[in-house]
Amino acid sequence: MRKSERSVRSMSAAVGVMLASLAGAAGPDVIVGDLPDFSFWGTYQGISAFSIGTTSCNIGNTVLRWVASTNQHPVIGQNLYRYSVVNGAGRYEQIGQSFLKHGFTALNGTVCGACSTHDGNGSTLDPTCSDPYSASLNGSQSRLGPKSQVNAFTGHYPYPFTAQTLPSTDATGRQIARRLQVRASEVNPTLNPGAIYFAEGHYIASDDAAAGNGLNNAGYRRVRITGTDASYTMSTVSGFTTQRQKSAIYGWQSVDPLVVVTEAPVPGEGMFYVASRVTPIAGGMYHYEYAIQNFNSDRSGASFTLNLDPMGDPFLIELTNIGFRDVDYHSGEPYSGTDWATSRSATSFGWATEAHSVNANANALRWSTMYTFRFDSDRAPAAGTGSIGLFKPGQGDSITFPVPVPSTPPCIGDHNEDAALDGSDVEAFFGDWENGLDRADKDRSGGVDGSDVEMFFIRWADGC
Repeated sequence: MRKSERSVRSMSAAVGVMLASLAGAAGPDVIVGDLPDFSFWGTYQGISAFSIGTTSCNIGNTVLRWVASTNQHPVIGQNLYRYSVVNGAGRYEQIGQSFLKHGFTALNGTVCGACSTHDGNGSTLDPTCSDPYSASLNGSQSRLGPKSQVNAFTGHYPYPFTAQTLPSTDATGRQIARRLQVRASEVNPTLNPGAIYFAEGHYIASDDAAAGNGLNNAGYRRVRITGTDASYTMSTVSGFTTQRQKSAIYGWQSVDPLVVVTEAPVPGEGMFYVASRVTPIAGGMYHYEYAIQNFNSDRSGASFTLNLDPMGDPFLIELTNIGFRDVDYHSGEPYSGTDWATSRSATSFGWATEAHSVNANANALRWSTMYTFRFDSDRAPAAGTGSIGLFKPGQGDSITFPVPVPSTPPCIGDHNEDAALDGSDVEAFFGDWENGLDRADKDRSGGVDGSDVEMFFIRWADGC
């Protein structure tokens, strides 16, 4: 009998080792295993509220802490995104976000594989195990705390959290407070024909972060939204499953394979993702669309700049229909909602919010949010770089990454565009000038006259 018990114990230990090895990552590693269901809570003053069910999995090889009455449990964000086509070009925007659901008990299920329970008391999510939170639970307002109190890179937050008191009745917006809020006009099927929606869940946990496993904690899923402001229904779409270990910015690429997604890590800290797409549109123009998601950087983003080629003349790049889109904060979060301002120089074009030293609650690109930037240009794309200026002080002021940028027209003096400044440029310029061609409109006044001659010779003599 003793020998049999020893054999069973030995076999159990071997199974445990095997399951831990299957889990892969060292330490605890929480991911989104599934986004199985959704709830609608109502519409108030043009704002609709939803919640998203999330099933987490621990694919690490040690337990993940899940203690309800301390700050040693995961918090869960819920986000909503929309893809649409506007004037012939794709557009991808985050249209809603929630407060954070605070976890309270881990049930250790089998959504991500076999589950070998270590303690079974609900205070840990064990390796290879899963834990379900229904959409109803993730919409429970008493357990929804502010994102502003969480450092997503370290996973640290104060507990108990503090939040603005819930409205006392539905008549004052209680049904939408703290939940995943979105403007009703942006999910109304009649107003958004052909739109494609993506739901996202995002887990943050301090022990997961300490183990270096904080970059795979989001998952997304394509969803359908039907109904009216009075009663919307969010549901799954046949054939589209939850995409594990991927943030929802990749949803754009799933619709349009020509979208390029680039990682932009912050040295010694978190991660941004940058997605871009350039689309030829009518009139010989090009539409430039960029989406930047701050995945888990506490330092946040203060600016987005396109670095233009200074060897030509960037001021000749035509930029029109310039746009910016952020996502609304709500329910007492302290952050400003002021749109980022644009600026242009001889070598760059971009958007920026206020500096941290001016306003610590400025509309920075904070964690688990995505901002979108766009414009039309007369210039075809060229390989270039973009930069994100970092909001909070720390190591380095910005990060740079490859993105397409408008190609820079040749310098004004190089009229025949042969990369040399000589007499042939003068001859070519006067030929076009005498014929009143647009190429001779050097001052971009809309006409060809003597001021164009003056500008051409000044720039030709100066070497550009």
